Amino acid sequence: MTAADAGAAGGPEQPVDRASAIAARLERLMAREAARSGGRPPAYRELAERINRLAGRDVISRDTVRNLHLGLNQKGQASNPTVDTLDWLGRGFGISAGASYFLDDAKAALVDEQLDRLGRIGELEQALGHDGVVDLARRAAALSDRSLRVLLAMADDLRELEEKAARTPGPADGR
Repeated sequence: MTAADAGAAGGPEQPVDRASAIAARLERLMAREAARSGGRPPAYRELAERINRLAGRDVISRDTVRNLHLGLNQKGQASNPTVDTLDWLGRGFGISAGASYFLDDAKAALVDEQLDRLGRIGELEQALGHDGVVDLARRAAALSDRSLRVLLAMADDLRELEEKAARTPGPADGR
């Protein structure tokens, strides 16, 4: 909810709601980074060090990152970061929108959509690094839509068979 939406709803946006929204967005960014890097999100210390290197000075601490991620400050109250802190936090994840990503729902949705697209492009680049996938794509480009659907169904069936075979113990397992 943007501040304008909150005002239209009958009052200013509550700090607890804003802190929860910031925490949820930070969680999504950390989860995306974990997926890209093999499963581990950046530690608060690592993230703070990255941001401070980017800024060329100390602009955020690991405790601040933790508090924003939890949505609470040291006293258990809703965190209330400055716009500058949120701006640097966004930049630490490569988001030039900075603070507006954390404060504006529409901007956050747009950035999330762009990040999803970039993730899919990264997966495609990884797949295209495999010569067999490139050869298959070249051949499939000449197929009709109906044949492409059949090919996709066959690929899904083959992947399912391979996954099942990987889970099934073989004679070498001694079972």
